Amino acid sequence: MIRYDLRDVFTPTSSAKVTFVERVNQNVDTRLSRALRLPGNQVVIYGHSGSGKSTLLDNVLFRTYEKHISTNCMVGMTFEQVVLDAFDQLKEFYIQEVTNSNRVKVDATAKADYMAIKAQIGAVYENSDGQKQVRLLPPQLTPQNLGRLLGQSGYCWVLEDFHKIEGEEKEKLAQMMKVFVDLSSKYQDLKIIALGAVNTARQVVKSDKEMRKRVSEIHVDLMTDSEIKAIIRKGCDALNIVIADDVQEDIVKYSNGLASICHKICYFLCDSALITETVTSSVEFVSEDLQNALSEYIKDEEDTLKDAFDSALKIKNVDLTLRALIAQDPEGAHIEDIFSYTKVYGIRVTKKKLQEDLQNLEKEEFGEMVKLEDNSQRYSFIDPFYRSFAMAYFEERDNRPKKSKTTDKELIELFNAVMKNVRANYNVE
Repeated sequence: MIRYDLRDVFTPTSSAKVTFVERVNQNVDTRLSRALRLPGNQVVIYGHSGSGKSTLLDNVLFRTYEKHISTNCMVGMTFEQVVLDAFDQLKEFYIQEVTNSNRVKVDATAKADYMAIKAQIGAVYENSDGQKQVRLLPPQLTPQNLGRLLGQSGYCWVLEDFHKIEGEEKEKLAQMMKVFVDLSSKYQDLKIIALGAVNTARQVVKSDKEMRKRVSEIHVDLMTDSEIKAIIRKGCDALNIVIADDVQEDIVKYSNGLASICHKICYFLCDSALITETVTSSVEFVSEDLQNALSEYIKDEEDTLKDAFDSALKIKNVDLTLRALIAQDPEGAHIEDIFSYTKVYGIRVTKKKLQEDLQNLEKEEFGEMVKLEDNSQRYSFIDPFYRSFAMAYFEERDNRPKKSKTTDKELIELFNAVMKNVRANYNVE
């Protein structure tokens, strides 16, 4: 029997390998593999947070590229910082000379270029306060030269959370993709893979219209019920555990198409039973065990729920939209059905306002608490816990004296009271 560590089986915060499930729905795996093999083709992978984008990419990259570098994009990051990060990671190839099976020798000219640029990066800029030091991008480190260095190494470049790059900086990165396309006649493996949220592909094309036919847009949809169950089944096989059928159904319901939630609940399920690796004698989990796991999940997500709702409330008069969404089926509803509900119950909100609010609630800056299921075109809360929190929020607020404006202190007290009700609903101590 192969022994697995629990942390390698259920991976809520990292890519899954042991429990990787091929996304046969819409041939996503096949489309991504083809896009990576096509010379000069740049790739944008987008979808909801937790839908399995990183896991899919890592597993397909493993079959396609022997080496790649990744840059974790952050809010406020500049184009220059992104380029420098990629250059720094090429140290493995040009200084340590870690090559892949296709390139057993580092090109001397390319290495000389790398070392010359590296020497120039030693320059710093000191702010007027005399404290903050920022590395400058040397003139020699152009997009063309970075492309040549990457092309010579045979690495592809993954930009994680591409959607966090803002405005003009994003336009520069889109233009660099175009440069990489032009260099692909010499370096067929040269490629940028942008990984991001729902509207990422649109942002790349919008930033540079010429990229429209040079980018493969791969949408990673929410997982189907059968795909979520496949994660559970593979995890059970790896750890030699049994999760009862009714418990599996509940995990699927709570996951709501998000692989990350499934992984986290299953991790807590095992952790609560002190299972840290493959067990010799099979262990079965029943409904009571799931309740313990859900308790741990809610405790762990408490601050995230509060922060998401706080961000959502920054949208002007979003309350009416949230109340209308709460009243719909938990599986979601079409915009027309939500609008019809508002007319029947006299909720004064236009269809345009509803649409704008729901689209904003999909964004990270406004809490990312709502999702649109592409196939059915239904809007719903990202998971049942957000819906429970929203229901408890309005119930608690409606029971309090009405005020024109809530202070920060009162909002914190309100959120704490709401969280107490949510914990009670899930029997969390």
